[in-house]
Amino acid sequence: MSKSIDEMYGRLAEVWGHCDDVRFRWVQVGNRRGFVVWIYAPIGKELAQEGLLEPLATWDGPDISWDGLERVLQTVSLNTVKTVKEINAAIGNGQAVLCVDGFDRAVAMDVMDFQGRVVEKAIVESVVRGPQEGFTESLETNLGLIRRRLKSPRVKVEYMTLGRVSKTTVALVYIQGIVKPGFVEECRERLQRIDVDSILDSEYIEELIDDAPFSPFPTIEYTERPDRLAAEALQGRVGIIVDGSPNALLVPAIFVNFLQSPEDYFERYTMAAAVRLLRHLFFWMALLLPATYVALLSYHQEMIPTTLLMTLMSTHEQIPFPSVVEALIMEITFEALREAGIRLPKAVGQSVSIVGALVIGEAAVAAGIVSPAMVIIVALTGIASFTIPSYNIAITLRILRFPMTIMAGVLGLYGIIIAVLILWTHLVSLRSFGVPYLSPIAPFMWPDIKDVFTRPPWWQMRHRPKTMESVDLTRSAGIPKPLPGQTERDPP
Repeated sequence: MSKSIDEMYGRLAEVWGHCDDVRFRWVQVGNRRGFVVWIYAPIGKELAQEGLLEPLATWDGPDISWDGLERVLQTVSLNTVKTVKEINAAIGNGQAVLCVDGFDRAVAMDVMDFQGRVVEKAIVESVVRGPQEGFTESLETNLGLIRRRLKSPRVKVEYMTLGRVSKTTVALVYIQGIVKPGFVEECRERLQRIDVDSILDSEYIEELIDDAPFSPFPTIEYTERPDRLAAEALQGRVGIIVDGSPNALLVPAIFVNFLQSPEDYFERYTMAAAVRLLRHLFFWMALLLPATYVALLSYHQEMIPTTLLMTLMSTHEQIPFPSVVEALIMEITFEALREAGIRLPKAVGQSVSIVGALVIGEAAVAAGIVSPAMVIIVALTGIASFTIPSYNIAITLRILRFPMTIMAGVLGLYGIIIAVLILWTHLVSLRSFGVPYLSPIAPFMWPDIKDVFTRPPWWQMRHRPKTMESVDLTRSAGIPKPLPGQTERDPP
């Protein structure tokens, strides 16, 4: 920086030229000249007036020192910047910068007052019982929601700025003493390697640090719930929060995490265990049900009971297409209706998807294009896919269902077996930040299996999953099993 106020004004005016929303205001500080520069839109007018302009206007001394200048200003956040690059970054972040003649440094004051979205109910990961809050687009608000749940100083937050143009603030959140230090170092190194113009959402980072960018299976998990990020941090995972995005990333990610819902830990363990088992069943149903129906009807009729086979064949007699083509037609139609229901306005989207499926399915059966049994199979497949709690793994199922159906139409059950073997081989080969994607199933870890297909009671979950290689595996010294009350009755 230059001590000449006129030279500093010329530099900043040149950099921020043709920016009509950037304001310069000259001020008098004692016998020194100065100016304040800020972006007009995000500035809180009352904060700037009370914390900056009024204190400068009331200064009645002949001169002022740097320490005296900092004492006069009454802002919540005040820091010193010493280079033009730091000044430009502060202005871009919505801060007001005060430059005074004779000083080789400037004061950046946080008087920003963005009117962001308030904390609302989580939409995608909604639950019946448990916290209802969801992340917003404000990084400070999101960190506050996490600090509200984890008040320990062991919860660490590291900032970094990504994007040459967007200058997006990204925060790493982890718990020191629980997380494996290698995970934090790996996250930090991968983020520092990112060199792009802009980061507008967490999905940008997800693709840029992904272990397997060409795999249909996600190796990075995201969540819109602060309570879930807090719970996963307690398991030894690292959260990545991006300013401007309502979804936080979680690393490492393993396959079984995508089939677990936050509500599993808010309901009684008996109910949660049953629902989780059904969820695993519905996963394979959503993936293989149309392919299995095509294989049985086309190549393995002897495996179908005779009465049921005669019913199916009688409904399929007038259909001009083979069963594999029939299944693909219905699957594509169903996916189109589902996508249309998402893109349409909320008031009519759900009605269009439901009514459209009923009308088109009935019309297709009446016209002899598809059989009634195929409509039932596709509907059951769609219902099964809706039970998957993670939206990104549900998309993967929607994609893989088509090659599975084609393999079944070409080779029957042998094609399905070959496709499943290829799928499992691919899953076993995946890693997420060094963690095997199918753990604790492969490699097999018996202590962690109890929280995969079912949900054990809290008094049995005394240790954290070994999969995450946490520094401290002990969750509790010992939670006693609840026993009936044994209080003696008062004597008569």
